[in-house]
Parts: sequence; structure tokens; C-alpha cells
Amino acid sequence: MRNAKGYLTGGTLAVAAVLAMTGCGTSPANGGAGAADSGRVAVLPMPTSGASTDGTSWAAVLMGGSAAQHNNFWELFARPAGGSTWKLVTPLGVASNGGIAAAATGPQSLAAAVLPSQDLTFSPLATSTDGGTHWSQAAPVSPGMATTPDTLAAGPAGKLLALTSAGVVQTGTGSSWTPLTSEKALARTAAGRACGLAALTATGWTAAGAPLVAGICAKPGRVGVFELAGGSWQAAGPTMPASVTRGPVEVLGMQTAGTKITAMLAVRTGSADGLIAAWTADNGQHWALSPVLRTGPGTTRSVSIWQDGSAGVVLSGGRGETIGWQATAWRSLPSLPAHSETLALGSSGQVDALSADAGTLTAWQLPAGATTWALTQTTHVQIPYGSSS
Repeated sequence: MRNAKGYLTGGTLAVAAVLAMTGCGTSPANGGAGAADSGRVAVLPMPTSGASTDGTSWAAVLMGGSAAQHNNFWELFARPAGGSTWKLVTPLGVASNGGIAAAATGPQSLAAAVLPSQDLTFSPLATSTDGGTHWSQAAPVSPGMATTPDTLAAGPAGKLLALTSAGVVQTGTGSSWTPLTSEKALARTAAGRACGLAALTATGWTAAGAPLVAGICAKPGRVGVFELAGGSWQAAGPTMPASVTRGPVEVLGMQTAGTKITAMLAVRTGSADGLIAAWTADNGQHWALSPVLRTGPGTTRSVSIWQDGSAGVVLSGGRGETIGWQATAWRSLPSLPAHSETLALGSSGQVDALSADAGTLTAWQLPAGATTWALTQTTHVQIPYGSSS
């Protein structure tokens, strides 16, 4: 079977044969696992980017056409460490209408999963050791993975965490999966009850290799980050400042780079919505918090957390913001190029904006000190319109 570009992808034929029997199609509505909307602050955005420890970058963007006609396809792009060009590396020869989740498992190593849509009830998984040039089939995740940016997380020794649409967190190395916990089980723990856990939204690992799970707390001012320590789940999230203790808090994304853990929190302060970046370098014992970035209901389009602990967000209206590790202020970017899907960190620390319009991806770069974006790349992707109908 062929991928969205029409080329055979190594190690995917068996998966493709199964998918031919199950079908695929339009993406479900964005949301956390368990379909729980209690206390929801933001609709979880799916476009995102990340990087491995050696600087190999990846980005997941939405391309194509109408979702109503099943012509929306998610594509995965990668850029080698020190490089300037993004290449198309979407791994599986199946329709990617539901989304793509990716995680860096090591230098130049990636794991990627196609999220379920329509009749597809599981998530095919593939792994690569050369930055996405070649892929190998891995054990699929069943039931399918949740529609969140950090539904897949890589930890030490190739360990993976996968958050499913049923609210179950599974762990494995890609050859098999074992249930670790679930939204319902976590909600019954002392830490879960204190937070009023309403849904799970993200997975991660501590620097020491302990699993992390995060979600939405219905109880005002509580942050739902949980660590598996000593055989039980413990609260590991930051304490919110007084200004945001009256509303729910939602973890939109969470990433670990070395000893640095960065989490992006959606908060509500009175009638206003906002984002807070949270950082810890000691496995959650102490957290630093950014100022509140004022947004608006449904305006967060993309959240990306990078290998140095910094982060970038795309907001509606062509607005882009970044923040460095434990920085005291957000940096407002010049108005983003049209159709910007996500931000990425460039090889020299500059910011890239990736824009997708139908089957065309354009990469833009903001050089240090510049006030305008410079076009660096245009890539045309063969979109298989009508193939998922």
C-alpha cells in the first residue's frame, strides 16, 4: 500500500492490510481521553513540533482540504540536526485523517502513530532510527490513541507511554503494550480526588525515568500532573498563583529534555483565558511559572515544547508567542505568515513558522533581531483527495 505521497513505505504492508479491512476517514472532534469536558478551558490543539536530544526536529501539520469530505490529512515533517530543510516523513501507508502523534526516542530516532478516525479503532505505530527516512512496523496501540498533542511520550531505554481514547495509559517499547493506569483509576486516588480529575490530556517521563500523566482538574487552581513514585501516583504539579486559583487548569502539553520538564497550562482567570508555561528541573519538587499569556476562548491553535525547555504557541489571528526556559516574559512575534500551523525551533535558536495551504507547505524563518519573516522553503505534497471517502 502507498502512503499519502504515493510511495511505498517500508514495514507498513501488514498494517495496511489490516487497515484495508477496517476503513478510515474524518478526524473526530479534538478532545482529551475519556470524552470528559468538565472543567475544560481549551480545545486541545494538534499541530505541534519537537526535537530529539541531538537536535533532529519534527513537526506534525494538517494539510489537504475539507474534513467534512475526508480530504484532511496530517503529515509529519523532519529536519536533521543542524539542517535547514524540512522533509516529508509521514510513515504509514494509511489515511492520516485522525492525526499523527510523534515522539523522539533518541538521537535521530522517532516513534509515530496514526490516530484513529471513523472505522479505524486502533493506532498503527512505526519507529525510525534515521530521522524518518526509513520506518519499521511496531505493535499498534489498541484502542486508538487520544486526540491530544502529547498522547505519545518517549522515556529512557526506548520506553513509551501512550494515552488511548478510552482514557487508559499504556506502556511498552513498541513490541507490546501493558496498561499502566487510567483516568478512572487516577481519579480515585488521593491525588486525583484533590484535583477533581476530569480527563487525561498528556503523558511524559521524569528525568529519572518515572512515568508522568497529566490532565484537567475540575477543582479551581489545581494542576493535574501525576508521577508514579514508589508504586503509587502522587501529585507532582505546580501551585497556582492566587490570580488563577478560581478556575480550572488544563495541561495542554508536557515534554522532558534532560533534567528539564516543561508543561503548558491553559487557565481561566475570571472571565479571561490564558496560558502559563511551567518548568521544573527536579522532577516536580519545585516549579517556576511564567506570567499569564492572555488569549481568548478557542484561540490556541498550536503548542510546541522544544529540546531546550522553551516553548512556542500559535494563536488565532496570526499571533505567535514564544518563551524561553524559566523566562519572565513572553516574546510576541511579528504577525505570522498566512496559514501558519505551528512554530519550530531553528538550528541556530531562531524561530521557524510552518504554514500549510492545501498541498503546499512553506517554511519561514525569523532571523535574530528581524521584524519580518523570510521564506526558506516551499514543498508540495501529493494529497490523496477522495481516498478516505
